[in-house]
Order: sequence, then structure tokens, then C-alpha cells
Amino acid sequence: MIMCTFKRIAVSDYGLYRKFHGGGTLEEYAEFLIGLAVPEKDCLSRQKELPNRADVSRQEDIRRKPDILIVREKNLPKEAYLELFGRIWNASEKQGNNSALIIPHTHLSVVRRMGCSSLHLPLFLLKKYREEQSLFPDNHPFLEVKHIGVSIHSLEEAKTAKRLGAAYLTAGHIFATDCKRGAPPRGIAFLEEICGSVTMPVYAIGGICPENLPEIKKANAAGACMMSEYMKYSVDTLVY
Repeated sequence: MIMCTFKRIAVSDYGLYRKFHGGGTLEEYAEFLIGLAVPEKDCLSRQKELPNRADVSRQEDIRRKPDILIVREKNLPKEAYLELFGRIWNASEKQGNNSALIIPHTHLSVVRRMGCSSLHLPLFLLKKYREEQSLFPDNHPFLEVKHIGVSIHSLEEAKTAKRLGAAYLTAGHIFATDCKRGAPPRGIAFLEEICGSVTMPVYAIGGICPENLPEIKKANAAGACMMSEYMKYSVDTLVY
């Protein structure tokens, strides 16, 4: 990944999607994610006009399509995940250059099966794959991964991820979020520390919304990951 402009990253979560939409099949969810990743125009949804300038500004900001989609589904069985990712990937391949960059999360087998070269990992899995790769240097499937993203929660983890070959980091959680209910956020100072200590792109995650994006930008982050802000949309309202 090349850090040039501030990136907006959608992070998927089937549970949140069902919460916001009162349910939904996996097939419907796949179509929704395809709508995020493979839009024909640079806006996500048609919303009713909002009453004041601040709300309109917020609407215009979030309507921008994501530059990147990380398909992160902790609660889906592996085969269901592979089917979901395959649907999105195949739709993206057909669309070509108009697609957002689509990155699988956790599942190394996706790289070989789909032919994608990026993978996002928790740090413990990156360590595991690097150890396995040292034992099988010629044929380990991790050799096919060209761009590695890693989730980190401390400066020490950031430095470890860099040493192990990470191309970018997601650092969090920055603000309070229901996904980490009860856990105190690490805050903007933490994000500034990470951004100032590594040369690779750092993307903020955790409680990010259009209202606090200016703080993320001031911390010199390469972009921001948003889960709830993107999962709340309905495929019925996507504009193509």
C-alpha cells in the first residue's frame, strides 16, 4: 500500500450488519459488501436531506466509497467465510479498476484460492506464519502474501510487526466503541506515538466516525477504519 492520500477503510462485520438491519442472510450480506467494494459511483447511499449544515457535511463525508474493504468476520466458520469472500472477490474482478482494494482477514487459504496477494492478520498469526515459513522456506503458502497488514495495540507490537514484514498497521482502539465495551480507549496520543515511530502507513481503528476524522488526520495517520459507519447502510439505498 502506498501512503498518498487519507484512506477510508470499511471493515466488515456480519453481526453488526444484522443488528443494524434486523437480520439478513449471508447472500444478502455478500451483495451489500459487493455494493461497498464495487460501486460504479463515488457515493455509498442516498439519504434523506439532513436538517443542518453539520449533518449535511457528515453525510457527504461518509457517502464517499471506501478506498479499502477489509473482510473481517471473526464469527463465521471458515467455509462460510471463503464463500463470502469469493463472492466479493469475483464481483471485484469483473469490475476491474473501479473496485476498492479488498483484503481478506485471518484466513491464509484465501490467498491461494482466490489469487489475492494481500492479507490482514492479528500479530500472533503473523508470528506463527513466519515461524512456519522458516521451517518450510520453499513451499509455505505465506510466501504468496505480498502485502501484510497487522493489528497492533502498543508501540512494542508495532515494532515487532515491522520487523516481521508488515506493510501497514491498524492501531487501536482509539476511541470508545461498543466492540470493545468496558476497555478504555488508547486515544489520540497513542495514535500519534505509533505514527511517529514507524515509516509504514498506520490506520486508526476503534470508534471512528466522521466527527472525529479531523483528529485522526492531525495525528498523521494514513487513514481510518470504520466498521459501524459502513455496516449501517442498506443495499437498497446504494447509488450506482
